Amino acid sequence: MKKVLILLIFLILILSIPQKTAELTINWDTDYKDKKKYKWVENPQDIIDTSTIVQIQKKEENSIRWWEYPDTIYPTKRNGDDLLVLVNKQYKLPSSYAPKDLVKASKSGIRRGENYYLRNIVIPDLTRMITDAKLEGVDLSIVSGYRSYQTQIDTYNYWLKMNNGNTNLVDTFSARAGHSQHQLGTAIDFSTNEIRDKLGDEFSNTKASKWLSQNAYKYGFVISYPKGYENITGYKHESWHYRYIGVENAQNMINLGKILELYLRDYNL
Repeated sequence: MKKVLILLIFLILILSIPQKTAELTINWDTDYKDKKKYKWVENPQDIIDTSTIVQIQKKEENSIRWWEYPDTIYPTKRNGDDLLVLVNKQYKLPSSYAPKDLVKASKSGIRRGENYYLRNIVIPDLTRMITDAKLEGVDLSIVSGYRSYQTQIDTYNYWLKMNNGNTNLVDTFSARAGHSQHQLGTAIDFSTNEIRDKLGDEFSNTKASKWLSQNAYKYGFVISYPKGYENITGYKHESWHYRYIGVENAQNMINLGKILELYLRDYNL
């Protein structure tokens, strides 16, 4: 009996110890003091969606500064038309690059597609994906597609203005001109009528997001910035941002168990 009482006291003491590990993780919804509602824009004159953006705390604790750009920037190793070109914070597309086969995303049947352009090479597989998603009761819409070099400048500067010039914050979620996958015309920011076609972290809890995470690769689309890989991708998790690399490449990437950033490095470095 005495041994049982000692054991119970020991367990109570262990359970009463504060759990500190949670303090080392970043929660974009709750961890920061000054929450603000900002507008998401394709450019400052075309406000289309809303998203909650929060301020980074000054203390960085033990985390590395994964959002920073390297001192040396290189031109992309492959042409922008190549589905496997690596575009990130170190490899930049030229300001002169623009896809020559841009068409309206509505050609695929995706909702809100009349507002955005994608490369024509994306349309057949996107059409299949939208059709199959509908058959399973899943709604998908598009809230961003191709962005020109100038639009990237405007968008990045907009976010800087809305966040008091805080580049440390803006660099976690907005790409500087030439560094955005959207310039390729093969990247899509998805949304759904479940959240009234908004763009933001709430997308991750939707039926549409869960369906994409399980099925998008079958149609050649893979998530660009998965959760937990910020120190590799350089951006916070974006459950809505997918890039088209073709069905065969997407399946191969899944088979290898790699995220997009690491998969593309094998073909570009």
